Amino acid sequence: MVAARDWLVKEGIADPKKILLTGWSYGGYLTCLALGKHPDLWAGGMAGTTTVDWAMEYEDLSPMMRGYSVAIMGGTPQEKPELYAKISPMTYVENVKAPLLIIQGRNDTRTPARPVEVYEARMKALGKPIEVYWYDEGHSGGGIEQDVQHQEIMLRFAYKILGY
Repeated sequence: MVAARDWLVKEGIADPKKILLTGWSYGGYLTCLALGKHPDLWAGGMAGTTTVDWAMEYEDLSPMMRGYSVAIMGGTPQEKPELYAKISPMTYVENVKAPLLIIQGRNDTRTPARPVEVYEARMKALGKPIEVYWYDEGHSGGGIEQDVQHQEIMLRFAYKILGY
């Protein structure tokens, strides 16, 4: 993401002060991670159905999804606590500078709600700019109408951040 940003700036395609990150699911996770690990590079971020704490998420996952986490991480959070912490946006929450919008499903079984609730509370306690929009469905959302609504929320957020 940093290399892509650098290329956009170098090529004169993007204003370095107006680059927002956005992504859903794993892309939402990467958005939150990049905001914390490279806080001076972004004007803002928009993350949908995101992972913010791999270990906490593991606790709330179904057995099948826990198995997936173990497969990609090479162990459980108890077996690999340093890895789970190193790759979790929660670890870098103090570093976040840019405003963040999260759109998260209350009934998401792949990226459960509780870690996002904790992340939001931590951001607010630190005085960090965060907005969270909750919807009732799960990971895939509620169809075209809801997708359009999410796009509108994201555009309004981006316009506000960029001063349009």
